[in-house]
Amino acid sequence: MKNGEAFIELNGRSGLDYYLRAECHAATPPFIRVWKNDPASPPVFIPAVAESEFRVTIKSPGTRLFVSREEISIEEYRCWRLPDVWKLARLRRFKKYTRYDDADVRIQPLLHGSEEGLGVARAVRSAAQWGFGTSMRSLQRTLSYEFTNHTESAKGVASALSIAIVVDLYYDELWPDFESRLSRLSLPFTLIVTTVKTRPLLADRIRASFPDAKIVNYPNRGRDVGRFIQILRDKHLDKFDLVCKVHGKKSATLGPQAVFGDIWRRSMLNDLLGSDRHVKTIVDRFAAEPSVGLIGPARFRLPNEYRHSYVDTWGRGNELITKELAAKLGYPREEFILDFFAGTMFWIRKDLLDLLKPLDLSLDSFPDEEGQTDGTLQHALERLFGALPGLANPKMKTEEATLSTELLP
Repeated sequence: MKNGEAFIELNGRSGLDYYLRAECHAATPPFIRVWKNDPASPPVFIPAVAESEFRVTIKSPGTRLFVSREEISIEEYRCWRLPDVWKLARLRRFKKYTRYDDADVRIQPLLHGSEEGLGVARAVRSAAQWGFGTSMRSLQRTLSYEFTNHTESAKGVASALSIAIVVDLYYDELWPDFESRLSRLSLPFTLIVTTVKTRPLLADRIRASFPDAKIVNYPNRGRDVGRFIQILRDKHLDKFDLVCKVHGKKSATLGPQAVFGDIWRRSMLNDLLGSDRHVKTIVDRFAAEPSVGLIGPARFRLPNEYRHSYVDTWGRGNELITKELAAKLGYPREEFILDFFAGTMFWIRKDLLDLLKPLDLSLDSFPDEEGQTDGTLQHALERLFGALPGLANPKMKTEEATLSTELLP
């Protein structure tokens, strides 16, 4: 090992395995950062717990590995020994989900020694089943966002389309995720924030960055979907051409598995609001192509290669309600094609939202909040939003957005 002022270099011969035991302080819980060759380059994120063990293999000659002194305190670093093999055997079904593997290096966290470690392994497995495995660029790019410089564009010519960005914020502590992304946008937009109660401190924080923001308080019914339907009913969106709907998604579980909700939220926000250039590209697509009605985050368009079974897409108890609503709008049940953005975050033409008016929905239409995971009006509407382009015009399209090309090389 070589010690620098801020980083520790992990030496090693290519082709050999090394055992690393360390005390870890995650930069983005539960992930620590490892740099290949240059600490100024984007890092690689590896799952870890407070007391972690790793199997490290440098595969490419000349590859150098660095870790941050602030995140890792190394207790043991040596060549891998035969008695260490049992550590890998105990990982069983989690190995392929937690391992980082590319042309230069393989890093296998040994998350087997504690309930915390198993919780992290389960969370990482859940993320992988949505296309966010540790070795996948989708996860690495999502986690790198907060550590990447995003150049702001100079204020330019306003779009011909008027824009509303609707943020539903149930958790006050998630406001910085939205503030950092919205502050980079140069296209004029109106910010509308919906919450479940009057929050003076949150309102002050929002208006410190966005003085003209409209903050609307509603009862906690229907979650983000219920409040979105109500602002639509209350005509807050009437003067806009485009609406971006996002919300503070967060896992209800505590501990390591909460990371799954964080990955969802950050990935969707990056794909919809990740940079000034990216948002301009999305808005330009709407302006140039009248046939584009809905744009959402690519990874969360269902069905897809990762989530395609009935339970993955329809869930439990949602099909009947969704098709009943669609039938009221003139969409025959037998012709309904499921195509939607899980998580209910997207850009949409305001005219398409007007198609929902015959349903005469309001906040009172939604059930009381009881932690429901499926089978409610809000879950049915999540799927119905995806059908709105086809209801408006069979030739109207739904498209996908992704920020992936703007982050890591």
